[in-house]
Amino acid sequence: MKFKSTPNRCIQHDGKEIWISRSVTVLPVLFFVSRGTQYVPLGQRGEDLPDGVGQWGLPGGYLDYDETATEAVYREVWEELGLDIPQLTQDFRFEGNLDHPYEVYSQPLRRQNVTLKYALMFHLEQAELPKLNPQVSRGEVVEARWFPVAKALKMPLAFNHHEVIQACLSSYYRIDGL
Repeated sequence: MKFKSTPNRCIQHDGKEIWISRSVTVLPVLFFVSRGTQYVPLGQRGEDLPDGVGQWGLPGGYLDYDETATEAVYREVWEELGLDIPQLTQDFRFEGNLDHPYEVYSQPLRRQNVTLKYALMFHLEQAELPKLNPQVSRGEVVEARWFPVAKALKMPLAFNHHEVIQACLSSYYRIDGL
């Protein structure tokens, strides 16, 4: 897959960190159901990132100037996990909405003030989980792994992503008690 990936950049001005970006991030909350077990793919954050180094987290990142939010979801999942979302939606039963986020979170924290959360669940039935193969440097994603959702919910994930996963399951998919 090929993406334009116009990078955001940071400047220092009067001792303050100012990010030149659209200030919007996408956060795909991915679930894969294989052989009756729910899994979530997570990436371990690398040393080139400004926050959460060494922690596991969901894929996600900034919306570039030249892309739609859906294109950003495709790009971030491809870059950080090596998963081709358009192909997966063709190959497996899919629950979710790639055209509209299930939640828009807006609070001016860190480097963004709007996060678009997308719920994406793929039902693989008896198929094996796809191979994870990050397309970015190890400085961004050290490695990517599959975790059973029940285990991921007990992990101290970057940016409280364990809470994001639980909230998505509860509010969007109406699944409780994991």
